[in-house]
Amino acid sequence: MTRPLAIFVLLFLVNSASAQNAAPGPAQESSSRTQPDQAPTPPDAPAPDLGNQTSPPPTSKAKKVADKFDPHCISVIFHACWSSPAAPASKTLTEEEKKAQQAAKDIDVGFYYLNEKNYIAAEWRLKEATELKPDIPAAYIGLGQAQQKLGKADDARKSYEAYLQLSPEGKDAEKVKKALAELK
Repeated sequence: MTRPLAIFVLLFLVNSASAQNAAPGPAQESSSRTQPDQAPTPPDAPAPDLGNQTSPPPTSKAKKVADKFDPHCISVIFHACWSSPAAPASKTLTEEEKKAQQAAKDIDVGFYYLNEKNYIAAEWRLKEATELKPDIPAAYIGLGQAQQKLGKADDARKSYEAYLQLSPEGKDAEKVKKALAELK
């Protein structure tokens, strides 16, 4: 059942393409006169720069038919597409915004590793975050926790103190102060 339909579609496309090439269209008039490239203009009028003009490529009848059989769309009784639309053009990020984005990703991944008890990976990702953006307090809490679990008491103390310097009245300040008390 599918094979005859595919053969029919293929024959239709071939016939459409050959019929279009054989029939003279408006651009292929059988006349001995040559057609001017552009409309005549008054002698004092500025001529447009044709090098900068863009026009959409002409679509043939075969191309229009082939577009109907696009694998992302179906057009039988109604037309339906299931592919996602083109991504909108995004603005280019500054270097500082890129660093902030990467630091946020590192913090998320670092806390994931903390929850999975992979303290070495957590320490590495959170240290990367603090190097990219040293003004994010959340990175220092996670870094301190990872270092504390790894037995690096001095490093954990420095991380907790860095958090308290950035956010002395933060929501986790009491927890950090208790963790510092346990380390001393």
